[in-house]
Amino acid sequence: MVIIFASGGVFSYNKFKNIWELIFLIKLIATDIDGTLVNDDKKLSAKTIATIKKARQAGIYVVLCTGRPLSGVAEYLEELGLTSDDDYVITFNGAAAQKVASQEVLFKHTLEFDEFQELLDFSLANQIKHQIITPDNQIYTCDFDVSSYTVLDAFYTHMPLHVRTKADLPQDLTCAKFMWADQKENLDRGEKILPAKLKNGLYTVRSEDWFFEFQNAKATKGQAVYQLAEHLGIKPEEVMTVGDQQNDLSMLTPDFFGVAMGNGNDLVKAAAKVTTASNNDDGLAQAIEKYVLN
Repeated sequence: MVIIFASGGVFSYNKFKNIWELIFLIKLIATDIDGTLVNDDKKLSAKTIATIKKARQAGIYVVLCTGRPLSGVAEYLEELGLTSDDDYVITFNGAAAQKVASQEVLFKHTLEFDEFQELLDFSLANQIKHQIITPDNQIYTCDFDVSSYTVLDAFYTHMPLHVRTKADLPQDLTCAKFMWADQKENLDRGEKILPAKLKNGLYTVRSEDWFFEFQNAKATKGQAVYQLAEHLGIKPEEVMTVGDQQNDLSMLTPDFFGVAMGNGNDLVKAAAKVTTASNNDDGLAQAIEKYVLN
């Protein structure tokens, strides 16, 4: 980005990154949850709650961006006071954006039944445990020896878990995320033998050692933030994005003011414009205070 002053001088944002907060007013904060918004105990600190409420009271949108469904973040939204119909949430790693109060879906990017059949067949043939997440907050699996990771995911996100044979899956099933949910060594093996044709045209990410996700190519956190900001009439340069892991990279594009958590991985820190403190040291709150409320 280049800024030309009335005097004729030219200022390049790419060269002088710290000028951002002096020129642009942040109107939307898009934040990851695990490892970013919450501490390692999955709790919101008092400082984080107070800072986000202060930002919201100032008219700044605060949008949680998560791989979970809306039901899986409802408690956090309640604690933060982000529960009106003028509050929004990005779910399923960008596969959908919704109004919080009414749960109205503004947009969604899903996989149709026939699009994930080959992934399902490959997973069953190679004994890699899987789960199918639907836009209406259901989990399906064809593994009768259900993965413990799937059971925990269903518990923590409050999604009903359905175990079905492939033949018994609903034929009109749509998929927000097809996931491998298995031991690290099985996912490592799966990645090595996964045919390229099964990945082509999809967005894939290893979100945890035990989770590998397949989604519609448009279903990324970054794309969802772009779409939501456009819906709200907010420019990309008026958006601050905050994250810590690989599935947050799409939010840390040069168009946004990207903030990496101190506990984030090296790829995230390299992509972000600035790095804040860790999630256990109120890094998100510190970034909001420094770059938004200051």
